[in-house]
Amino acid sequence: MKNRTLKKIIQKISPFFISLLQRAIYASCKKTYELPKEVIPAPAIWVCWHGQLLMAPYLYRKMRPLPMQGSAIVSEHINGDMAIKAAKRFKFNYIRGSSRQGAIKALAKAIKTLKNGEDIGITPDGPIGPVYSISDGVSALAFKCDVPVVAFGYSLNSFWQFKSWDKTRVPKPFSTITYRVSDPVYITDLTKEEANKKIKSALMWCMR
Repeated sequence: MKNRTLKKIIQKISPFFISLLQRAIYASCKKTYELPKEVIPAPAIWVCWHGQLLMAPYLYRKMRPLPMQGSAIVSEHINGDMAIKAAKRFKFNYIRGSSRQGAIKALAKAIKTLKNGEDIGITPDGPIGPVYSISDGVSALAFKCDVPVVAFGYSLNSFWQFKSWDKTRVPKPFSTITYRVSDPVYITDLTKEEANKKIKSALMWCMR
């Protein structure tokens, strides 16, 4: 009983402290940008690796400042509750579901969201990996709604790396974050396998 109570307390307060750490590190770091040459249409499907969620939202908001709306697909896994709190801080909406749980419900809501002109954000290797894998949900959504996929992410010149499945890297204070956004990736004329390969290539370029 005590352990369950302690776990709930930690889950409730940890997003606050993670947010403070995130802001402090981001403010201390130098930022450089490699941005697309092509105009990114709206709406689009924005993808980044699960291990880049700590600093990637800042890049999205640079590219899509308010009042542009975006909705992140957030896992129904318990860790998704913390992701929702982070999404709200960046003024993102959210859709619960993943390739493992609630996939059909999430896909239906995502289609409606895109048709309403809002971006959708997806981590194609989330919520539990394997790392740098591409779920079919991204290409299925792009095919259905005839919208491009945009990869975004970053590389770091100095960092700590977690021993987690997603290989999360945390920039060290006063290091350099090199943010990258791909040109729009159009996949509607490709096979599913070709589309997934093209999306993965763009994602790997973002973190090279």
